[in-house]
Amino acid sequence: RFSYSIKMNPNMLNNHLKLDVNAKGIVTDKNAIDEGGALGGAINMDPTKPIYDSNSPFGGYYQTTTTNNPNVLSGQYNPLALLEQRQRPERSLRFLGNIEMDYKMHFLPELRAVVNLGLDASESKIRETFSNNAIATYNGANVVFNPGKNYEENQTITNTTLDSYLVYTKELDGLLRKFDIQGGYSYQNFKNDGNKEIYQYNPTTGIRELVINPNNLNNRYYNELNLQSFFGRTNLDFANKYLITLSFRADGSSLFNEENRWGFFPAAAFAWKLKEEGFLKNVNFVNDLKLRLSAGKTGQQDITGQVGFYPSIPLFSIGSITSQYLPGSNLYSALPFNADLTWEKTTTLNAGLDFNFFKNDLISGSFDIYLNKTTDLLAQVPTAPGQYLRDSFITNVGETEGKGFELDLNIKPISNDNSTLEFYSNIAYNHVKITNLGDVERIIAGGGLPTGTNVNTQVHALGYQPGAFWLFQQLYDSNGNVIPGAFVDRNDDGQITNDDRYYIKRTPNWTFGFGFNYNYKNWDFGTSFRGQIGGQTYNSRILTSGWIDASVPTNSNSLSNVLDFYAGEANPDFINFNGNEKFSDYMIEDASFLRCENIVLGYRFNKLYKDSSLRVYGAINNAFIVTKYSGQDPENFGGIDNNFYPRPRVYTVGLSLDF
Repeated sequence: RFSYSIKMNPNMLNNHLKLDVNAKGIVTDKNAIDEGGALGGAINMDPTKPIYDSNSPFGGYYQTTTTNNPNVLSGQYNPLALLEQRQRPERSLRFLGNIEMDYKMHFLPELRAVVNLGLDASESKIRETFSNNAIATYNGANVVFNPGKNYEENQTITNTTLDSYLVYTKELDGLLRKFDIQGGYSYQNFKNDGNKEIYQYNPTTGIRELVINPNNLNNRYYNELNLQSFFGRTNLDFANKYLITLSFRADGSSLFNEENRWGFFPAAAFAWKLKEEGFLKNVNFVNDLKLRLSAGKTGQQDITGQVGFYPSIPLFSIGSITSQYLPGSNLYSALPFNADLTWEKTTTLNAGLDFNFFKNDLISGSFDIYLNKTTDLLAQVPTAPGQYLRDSFITNVGETEGKGFELDLNIKPISNDNSTLEFYSNIAYNHVKITNLGDVERIIAGGGLPTGTNVNTQVHALGYQPGAFWLFQQLYDSNGNVIPGAFVDRNDDGQITNDDRYYIKRTPNWTFGFGFNYNYKNWDFGTSFRGQIGGQTYNSRILTSGWIDASVPTNSNSLSNVLDFYAGEANPDFINFNGNEKFSDYMIEDASFLRCENIVLGYRFNKLYKDSSLRVYGAINNAFIVTKYSGQDPENFGGIDNNFYPRPRVYTVGLSLDF
């Protein structure tokens, strides 16, 4: 990656006009790996087999093949072949620039006009090619290689912004000490324009050819989103003790129809500087104490799992050439839409306390409690059979309620000319539940498993946390061993159906972090930790590899974890995963963890030359993690531990020169 930047901050008109100009260009070249296939292969491929095979028809790499024919691929591809025989160069050119003009009126210095213009534009190109490798196919007699171009995409993204507002600030001598009033307009436009070329092997010609869609010759796509806002705010300072903020926003989105395009969001906040009151002003151990109260409404128009733009407009998509009632008829498919879509709204109440006690800021921090309620949730919900052309559509449905608290606490026990020691910490509790889902009992929320198509484990259900797991309760024998395919009949109706599945909280209620910084003369040392208490993760590695028949050649030429099973180190819990077994809570594990984020040690050489100084330091990022979770990483944002690039442990040695 190569980048360049320029920044200018000139003052003009006797410091009445300030300009802030920033421009940055970035050129990026990268070769993206086949992350899912290579990482999965590193886990699943038989580790007793070689990497290379000079007699292999697959470009000199060993590949697993069927028992009956060594020319037919079977099981997991060689992960090194996937990395080295597949090239996916991606080049992007990006420009980011903005200019801010801040003008203080000559005739009224308390009045300022601010205009900010911004541009984020990029062009990118992706080209994927294969050499003689594991994508070879078998035509019944011998191996046919499919080298050449497989995929190409060109994309242009242009994002423009405009912010303009007036600010009037005035300081007074009476009860009202200071106030400011601000009002303005904001404009944002996001445009994505591109085309794709997809290639496929033609057994007749023996080469890879461009797949031509007669309805869309260059696989063109174009999306545009526009957001506009009008806003106003005022800050009032009474007696340097009572602070009041009032604000109002009117936001419009092109995602919605004209009738529902605008959302209106007011907010108010009050702060009381308790330290300035007579009963605390002369209390020496209280350095600062402030009480805060606020209430407000915000809106958002992003849709989780959004499947294309313009869900409020009736549009048609080009029909697939492989699935048409009349082949070659160039049919179009109606996209599901909802003309009544509008903003998702969240109302929040918050109370907080900022504090600073004792000499040298010995104890400082803040405490907040909050309650929020979200209405008109934007979600993709199922439809009744035969009602629409698809089984789901996007709508405003349901409500959620969240409550919790956050505590930040800092302690500085040592503070003198030679050394300082500061401990910092935070802890947060958050509980969210769905209080209304309209006429539906539950909504599929994702959690797709790496097996089958649309096999999801997470739902939004009334009275439970959003995105909760929806699974069967596994049965065990008297010795604590799994009984494969046996689940608890929770409703006692004598059969196992979806009515016997139950909800499991996925995200944790408690999160925390802590660390310290210590400085002694020229030395500095610090570390930080982060973690969570509770939460659940679905260990899908059990599903993909943790069953005995995974080692049978007809399934794959991979040992998986069968060595452990047959060595007696683990019970052969599952022969395979058929039917409802993939929805067993056996795969759910506690995701609590404590992670050491970083450790840093440094030393500064002062006055290396005149006033210059040099700091030498070493650091470790992602030093270690403490957890009972048996999979790769308990902290994965989708709740499904599948193939993803592991968090690296990074060692850094650096020099920092100040002059």
